[in-house]
Amino acid sequence: MADDQMKLFVDLSAILTGIDGTMLAPPLAPVEVDVKTVYFDTAQTKDGAVFANLLAIYSQNQTKPPAEIADLLLNQSGDDVKYLCRSIMLMWYLGSWYDPKDLQAAAKAAAAGHQPKFVPSMVVSADAYTQGWAWSVAQAHPMGYSTFQFGYWSTDPPSLSDFIGTGAAQ
Repeated sequence: MADDQMKLFVDLSAILTGIDGTMLAPPLAPVEVDVKTVYFDTAQTKDGAVFANLLAIYSQNQTKPPAEIADLLLNQSGDDVKYLCRSIMLMWYLGSWYDPKDLQAAAKAAAAGHQPKFVPSMVVSADAYTQGWAWSVAQAHPMGYSTFQFGYWSTDPPSLSDFIGTGAAQ
């Protein structure tokens, strides 16, 4: 994988998640497993052609404002790109892969007024689960895992911006 593709992926992910890119891919990773590479590899392996198309669309439009890029990807680039973007967002937040086709089927069922069926997922890795951004956004940690020092609960948590950065989607 080329470094420029990884940079495109991280910058794109920052727009999709609203989490600062330097938080998604810190220069010095705080954990042993580089989750951005795990996420990149997962998206590429699971939906390679659409992933390449997504990166190409982002590359051609990366100088536009984040809201315009998000609209382009989520509303104007077709269902394949739209649902891959949703899968990537879920992967960053939850550490799990949701197949874009399953997400699309659930959305179609809901739009038709039907109760969507359970959408299966696959935990990408144990490290991806513990590093999922849902924990940081909630200013919490997974059960049984914490990088905080004993007694951290006796003080107010740091601000949300300390956890997720300034937010790329602003």
